[in-house]
Amino acid sequence: MEQNKVTMNLTQYKEVIPSNKIIVLKNALTRADDSAEENLSCVKIKNPIEILILSIFLGGLGVDRFAIGDIGLGICKLLFGWLTFGLWPLIDIFCSYKKAKEKNLQEILSVL
Repeated sequence: MEQNKVTMNLTQYKEVIPSNKIIVLKNALTRADDSAEENLSCVKIKNPIEILILSIFLGGLGVDRFAIGDIGLGICKLLFGWLTFGLWPLIDIFCSYKKAKEKNLQEILSVL
């Protein structure tokens, strides 16, 4: 892929992927051919800020995990989160934000 397209895609995705994985994305974009750019427009990106807000307000019900795509963990959190006296939903606020960014990177890399 051309350098200007790589730079444009990096600026587009830098907020929704982990900051320590930008080099991985840059290398993958550089190696990709120009037809991969059309595939990038079809990627479903999850907004980590929305996941964070869901986790804060509805995390005890597992809604944040459902939104990320972790259906099994969402069901477990819904059924058994109260057994941890609210500790699991509290810790998961930070974990689900990071998980959303990692899932976004996996989705992007899968189409390249």
